[in-house]
Amino acid sequence: MTKSIFSFLFWAFTTALLLTGFQSQAVTRITHPDQFYPIYNYQNDWLVYSSQYKNYVPFSQDINEGSRYVSTYVDLIKNRNYYLLLKSEAKSYLFLEGALQKEVPEQQWLVMSIDSLYKIYKKDELLLTIYGGPGIGDKNLLLCNERKKNEALGIEAGASSFINIKPIAFSSFGNFAVLALLLILILNAWTFNANPLAFTRLINPVEFIRNDPRDLLSKLNKPYSNSIIFFVVIVSMLTSFVLVFLAANKINIFSVSTILSERGNTLQLMGDFFLLSTIFFLLFYGKYVLMVMVGNMLNLDKVVDVIFIKIVQSSYLFYVAVFLLVFMLTFNGPVWLDSVRPYVLFPFLLFYTIRFLALYIVTLPQGTFINLYLFSYLCVIEIIPLIIGIKFAL
Repeated sequence: MTKSIFSFLFWAFTTALLLTGFQSQAVTRITHPDQFYPIYNYQNDWLVYSSQYKNYVPFSQDINEGSRYVSTYVDLIKNRNYYLLLKSEAKSYLFLEGALQKEVPEQQWLVMSIDSLYKIYKKDELLLTIYGGPGIGDKNLLLCNERKKNEALGIEAGASSFINIKPIAFSSFGNFAVLALLLILILNAWTFNANPLAFTRLINPVEFIRNDPRDLLSKLNKPYSNSIIFFVVIVSMLTSFVLVFLAANKINIFSVSTILSERGNTLQLMGDFFLLSTIFFLLFYGKYVLMVMVGNMLNLDKVVDVIFIKIVQSSYLFYVAVFLLVFMLTFNGPVWLDSVRPYVLFPFLLFYTIRFLALYIVTLPQGTFINLYLFSYLCVIEIIPLIIGIKFAL
């Protein structure tokens, strides 16, 4: 009888311990927000600073149980498009790169975007530190991905169709970029069909550096001929597209945002595009009138047409390259665009400086080393407008 009582108590005690263990496991299980699903748990990656080794060492439950500071490194490059979720059972404080950021609310998840952290700190790895209760038992740090709305309906969608094909949603600027590209390609094709020989020579960089008086491009093409006019129109469109792109990305050059619309839809963007193209077209031929006037005063009227065509030719080659780069960035949305904002004018300054020197070299008559009239002429039509443009651009 006594033996059976002891046996019953033993099994009752064992069962109670097991139930208590299961209950404690259920209580300590991490419950993350429904809109996220975990990718990685940093529970085994906590570090503490060792004064002995002057570096961070892995957290040890036996040695560092009383430590209130725990840290870990987060890879910002590999974990792009993910989120960090931080939760603490006690009052805690969040430090990033050793700087206090905010208080972590108790029993609440703090959500941090990896992309936003990368934009702010611009580092491959970020040191994250938490100051709070002793140990790591009350601290949870998860790497999560945001659950899309259509993922919650994945079962219902899969029941109706095994293949769910949806069109790609383009932004208003993406639609505008495609329309601008088609329009520029049509104008290039039209110009080529109208005069294939002139088009081929104008897009050839070798023609720009050629300085043979017997075979100049200006002998067959004048600034007011159809081919040159179409090239000026194309260059104006390329330039205006680049400015609209920069304005859409909060890089306001020449204060163009004051004359542009709110860019709410594709039609407004196209209107801004045609407005800027018209302005640049008028500026091009306004510059030609200035070139003619200054050329007559300096007795350089014979090289005015040559220089103007070379200006159009070099502008076409440069802005085609810039247009292709900008068009690619339109659909990729690089995060490094903000970091190069202060240097966005540098490629343009470099281009116009090189063009000034190249125009002087290729226009200088053969056998002549220095021509002060030509140098002064190029300063008036190139350097002075460049200085004025920089002043208004900034």
